Amino acid sequence: MKNQPEYAENIIVLVQYMKSYKWFVTDKEIWFLDFKKLISAYLENGFDIPNPNDFSERFNIPVVNEETAEEFLEKIIDSEVKVKELKNILKQDTHVDMLDMSPSLYINFDQKELISYYPEPASYELYVPDGWIGSYKDFIKDVPEIYCYWIIDGNNLFYK
Repeated sequence: MKNQPEYAENIIVLVQYMKSYKWFVTDKEIWFLDFKKLISAYLENGFDIPNPNDFSERFNIPVVNEETAEEFLEKIIDSEVKVKELKNILKQDTHVDMLDMSPSLYINFDQKELISYYPEPASYELYVPDGWIGSYKDFIKDVPEIYCYWIIDGNNLFYK
């Protein structure tokens, strides 16, 4: 695993693309899908952005949507993690912080939807591409069981 989950730094994200599910652990900043909207919001609130058209921090992809998803996901492929890897962290580390291990975002490129359950005031759901739905809610119970790394030996570690 390239990145370890770390609360408010490296987040766990479930991506659905072309009817396939994948987990990623990455820096939280790359998941603001529409960087143009995010930068506009900063500028409107009086923040100085030295290079507002520089998207090199995210592979020169200003808007991650259904059209750019394949390119974006290829760029972060080394941050993909398997369910088994995430389960192993929970099994092996009895002192693991459950906030580190909670999934923060569910991004469905097939349905053009982002659901955030990120516990800090980042508001990923506000910066979705045009034509997308962004919302904030607990999506954990909606994850297909085969991808629920938090269910170990029949025990749901998030909902005891």
